[in-house]
Amino acid sequence: MKYFLIDTDQKNHIPYSINRNRTIDIRYANRRHVNKIPDGCVVDMQIPMETFFPDLLTSPLLLTSRVFAEVINMYSPETLFRIIYLLDYESGVYATYHMPFLEEVDCLSDRTMKSHGGTDLIRIILEENKIAAKSVFRIAGYTHPYVIGRLDFVESILRRNVEGITLEELELA
Repeated sequence: MKYFLIDTDQKNHIPYSINRNRTIDIRYANRRHVNKIPDGCVVDMQIPMETFFPDLLTSPLLLTSRVFAEVINMYSPETLFRIIYLLDYESGVYATYHMPFLEEVDCLSDRTMKSHGGTDLIRIILEENKIAAKSVFRIAGYTHPYVIGRLDFVESILRRNVEGITLEELELA
């Protein structure tokens, strides 16, 4: 089976300085601490002149559009979500996102290349036997939400015309 890294396309004019007001402590943005993130949270952001709101934001928090969240729910119905409102206080522009608490899987091969500090992944190689045919998940142990999707999941989000994402096919060991 094929797996892909799903990320935000940084070439777009996307919101920045998200969570500048630290409404959400990113250390708690995982499944173990879902009860520490309130539903309906208003999170500060800044926007460029011509803003594009992608269907997936991965920095500093994992946030998805309603369409993307519905596909996650279809493939992984046990996933919990919180509604997050991104608001630019200066312009009054806001966007509604869903914060999924995806299953975290410790699935990296020893051949995975990491940054010098070990906090970022440069080349991801997955251990196929540790994935157990999961359709969508996060790589465990990293603050940055490395979102991995199986081919059928990726095809589903693409059929729904999600925008502003990048896909990178990953190697399996």
